[in-house]
Amino acid sequence: MRIKLMTGLTAVTLGTMAAVSPPAAAESRDGLPAIAPGTTVTPAIDCAPSAEHPYPVVVLPGGDGTVHETADQWATIVDALNAAGYCTLLFQGGVVNETRWAGDIPSGARQLADFITEVRETTGAERVDIVAHSAGTVVANYFLKVLGGAPRVAHAVLLTPEARGCDGRGSLRQLGIDNLPVAPVEILRALPILAPALAPSMGNALQLSPLSDVYHAVFDGPIAQPGVEYSVLSTRNDEVATPATVCTVIDEPGVTMAFYEDRFPDAPAVGHSTIRSSALTAGWILTRLTS
Repeated sequence: MRIKLMTGLTAVTLGTMAAVSPPAAAESRDGLPAIAPGTTVTPAIDCAPSAEHPYPVVVLPGGDGTVHETADQWATIVDALNAAGYCTLLFQGGVVNETRWAGDIPSGARQLADFITEVRETTGAERVDIVAHSAGTVVANYFLKVLGGAPRVAHAVLLTPEARGCDGRGSLRQLGIDNLPVAPVEILRALPILAPALAPSMGNALQLSPLSDVYHAVFDGPIAQPGVEYSVLSTRNDEVATPATVCTVIDEPGVTMAFYEDRFPDAPAVGHSTIRSSALTAGWILTRLTS
């Protein structure tokens, strides 16, 4: 039978991070086997902030591609930031099998923390701005909230973030699996014994399930941290993070929440990944960074 449980749950809950992660012997407090942190692709810090733009912009792509695809996928936004005079630095962490953010999420957040420390020390900037997409938003929010990174960040601009209430159905559709009677996240809630068995092949996807310590560390209580200006741009057409009007929404004090279709009603449709390739998205980011 084509639909096997292992495949069907590979993209559990927030499933845009459905990369395969290698197993490890150690266990976390939630009983899930620990997974490898992955490596980083770190840019040269060869730019300097200006009086007009005092905060370097750290760009965190999502997990929807390999490190070899990143430059093309992010050219629209990175070029717009550079053209506007920002010191723009695209950072990739948690790299496993050349896929971004496929490693342990807390380790990826610590990789980000180390990079931001290096950026601040090299440039002399007091704080940085963050522009993150999809899986990169989870890493950013873990850094900001759990690792106490908020005092070092001025703006956090999040595109199609992975947040609360995701059901995993969208990710299964990407695998050609549709119309399941029960959402993957509900299967895990009903049968938590499945999680340890599935963890060796889908470790970091499980870290985004409500069974994990990582999930609760980020999503219990407010996500937004004091002192950081948050901006979120999602799309109602999100085919991966579903349901889009729940899974990609952060409706909290201190957060400017917008949907692409409301901001740009006459524009061609975008999806979970293609939102980052829109010039309109790039312009919106520039506006939010000056808010």
